[in-house]
Amino acid sequence: MKQDKNLLYNNRILNCLLNEKIYTTLEIASKVGLSEKTVRTRLNEINGWMEQNGFGKIQKRQGAGIWLECSEEERQNLEKYLDGNGSLPCEFSMNDSKKQLIGTLLKLKPGEITTLQYIADSLYLSSPTVGKLLREVSCWFEERGLKIVSMRRKGFCLEGSEYSFRIAIRDYMMDMMPRAWDALLETFAPRIDTSRIWRIIVEAENAWRIELADNSFKMVWLMTCLSLARNGSVNMGLSPADMEDIQNHNEYSFAESIYQRIEKVYQIGISEEDVMILAILLLTAKKIKSFTGLQNREYTKKYDRDLEKFVKMVIDMIGTVLAVDLSDDEILQESLLLHMRSAIFRMKYSTAAGNNISKYVKEEYKQTFLATWSTSNLFEEYYDIQVTEDELAGIALYIQAAIIRQKKGFPLTALLLSDKGLASSQLAVEMVKYNIPEISDIQVAGSHDFSLAMYRDRDIIINMSDMEVDDERVVCVGGRLNEQAVKLVRQKAKHIFSYREKPEFHFSSLCHQLFEVDLFFIHPKITDKDELITMMVKKMEEKGDVTPNYLSSVFDRERATTTCIGRGVAIPHGNMAEINEPRIAVAILDTPIPWYEDMVDVVFLLAVKMTSNFEVKRTKQFYKDFLRLTDDDETLAAMKTKNSAFELYQYFIK
Repeated sequence: MKQDKNLLYNNRILNCLLNEKIYTTLEIASKVGLSEKTVRTRLNEINGWMEQNGFGKIQKRQGAGIWLECSEEERQNLEKYLDGNGSLPCEFSMNDSKKQLIGTLLKLKPGEITTLQYIADSLYLSSPTVGKLLREVSCWFEERGLKIVSMRRKGFCLEGSEYSFRIAIRDYMMDMMPRAWDALLETFAPRIDTSRIWRIIVEAENAWRIELADNSFKMVWLMTCLSLARNGSVNMGLSPADMEDIQNHNEYSFAESIYQRIEKVYQIGISEEDVMILAILLLTAKKIKSFTGLQNREYTKKYDRDLEKFVKMVIDMIGTVLAVDLSDDEILQESLLLHMRSAIFRMKYSTAAGNNISKYVKEEYKQTFLATWSTSNLFEEYYDIQVTEDELAGIALYIQAAIIRQKKGFPLTALLLSDKGLASSQLAVEMVKYNIPEISDIQVAGSHDFSLAMYRDRDIIINMSDMEVDDERVVCVGGRLNEQAVKLVRQKAKHIFSYREKPEFHFSSLCHQLFEVDLFFIHPKITDKDELITMMVKKMEEKGDVTPNYLSSVFDRERATTTCIGRGVAIPHGNMAEINEPRIAVAILDTPIPWYEDMVDVVFLLAVKMTSNFEVKRTKQFYKDFLRLTDDDETLAAMKTKNSAFELYQYFIK
C-alpha cells in the first residue's frame, strides 16, 4: 500500500508539471496532498530519473518557480511512457537495499556523522548506488520527522527529535521487518534484558486486568525497551492541556505502573516524557480486555459517559441513513465504545491506525461505508478532529456486523486450523473478526487432533496449517493471515452469505431546499479536482451560502483524507461554522478526473449543518436518500444522462 502511494504521488507531481505551467512548491504540495518539504525531495528523485531516461529535466529557480524543461520530442516520449505504464517505474519502491539502508541509518545516534563510503562498505554496495538510495529513502524519513543532512567534506547525518527516532524504529521493525523482530530488538536495545521487560508488562496487565492485542503488546514492549536503551530528551510538543488530558486516563496510570516496576528492578529514574509516550500508545492501542473490574477516576468516568452518548449519536445517525434500528444492539455499543475510545486518540495525536482497510470496505460494504461517512461532521463538532477514511472504514465494519446479526440472526461460524502458537492464532482470529463481519464465532484447532467429523457445524474452515483437508468449506491461506488471505476468506463468506437487496431511489421533500438549480454543473471543462472544488465553492460564496473561509476548510478536509467514497463519487465538505445557508452543489463530469488514488465523475459538494434538530433530521434524510442513489447502478447512470442543470435539478426534486 505504501509503495502504491509513493508511486501515485510521484506520478501526480509529474502530471502536474506536464500542464506547461510554472508552479511554486506550495502550489504543487496543495495539488498532490503532500508537505512542501516532501515535494522538494520527490522533485529531486523525479528529476534524476528523467535525466537518466532522456525525458528532459525539472527547472527550479528561486523567485521564478518550478517548471518542466524539455523538447517537444522529450515531452511526447514522456507522455507515451506514462500512458503505457500508468506511473513512474518501481525504482521508487521499497526494495531490500532501501530497507537495509534505513535500518543502518536508524542505528546512528541523532546527529552522528557517517560517510557514504562507510555505508557502502557496510551494505556491500557502490558509493553511487548508496547516494541514489539515500535520495530515494529521504521521503520515508521526512514523513517521520527525520532528515538526512549532508555535511560538506565530512559526510552526512540523520537529524531529528528523539521521539521521531523512536517512531521511525517502531515503524521499521513492525511494518518493514516483522520477521526479524528478535534480532532487531537486540540491535536497537542492546544490553537490555528484554525478556524481563516482557514479564514486567505481563505482570502489569494481570494487576490491572487489562489484555493488549498481540501487535499492541509488541509495540508497548518495544517502546519500553527503547526508553531504557536510548539517551536523550524526548520532546513531543504537547500542550499543558493535552498533557493534563492524558494524565487523567487510566492508560497513563497503567504506563506509570510499568515504569515504576522497571525503576524498582533496575534502580533507575524514568522521565515524564517516557511515561507520556507510553500512555499515548496505550490510549491508541487495540485491547482485547480493557480495565475490567477497576474503579476509574472521575475524569475518566465523565469522558466515558460523554463518549457513550457520542457513540449512541453515531449509531442513531447511521441507523437512520440505513433505515435500520441498531439502538438495542448492546454488542455494537460495547464494541464501538472500546474501538472509538482509542480511535479518537489516534486521530487526535496523529497515530496511524495501520490497517489500510478503506478500499475494500468501500467496495464490499459500500452502503454501510457511506452511511458511516455521514457521521464525519459529528467527529469534527464534538471532538474537533477530522476523522480519517480508515477510521470510518473500521467503524463501518462494526456496523456491518450489527446489520448481519439483525437481518440473519447468528452470523457465520468458522474454524481456524493452525499449528501456530496461541498468540499467532489469537491474532489471526481477531483479524478475521475485524475484517469480515459476517464471521464472529471462530474456533481454533491444531492439525494433530483435527478431524472433519468434529467440525461439521462450521460454515468455513480457514486452513493455516500444512495439512491437506478436502472439503468445500476450506480456504487455504498458508502459514500467515495477510491481506490476500483475508480477501480469500471474505470471498468464501460472501459466497455463502448475502443479506440485503437494493432499495429504490427517492429524494425526500425534506431535502429539496438543499438544492438550487444554479448549483448544478453539467460537464464542466475541468480536469483538476482543486479547480473543480474552487469553482463550486466560489459559486456558493457568491450566493452568500458560505463564508470566504469555507474554501480553505474544504481543502483542509481533503488534505486530511480523501473524500472519494467509491463508484466514481466524491463528497467534499468543509467546516460547518463557515456555512450561512445549508446547500449542496452537484457536478457531473464528462470524463473522470483523478481524486487521489481514485477516478471521480460525480461530485456532491456538501455544505450542511447540524446545529438544530431540524438540520440534524434533514442531514440524516439526505444521506439516507443519497445512499440509495449511489448504490443503484441504473439510478446513478440515469443521473449522468441529464444534459442540463435544470433537468438534473428536476430529477432530484421530483
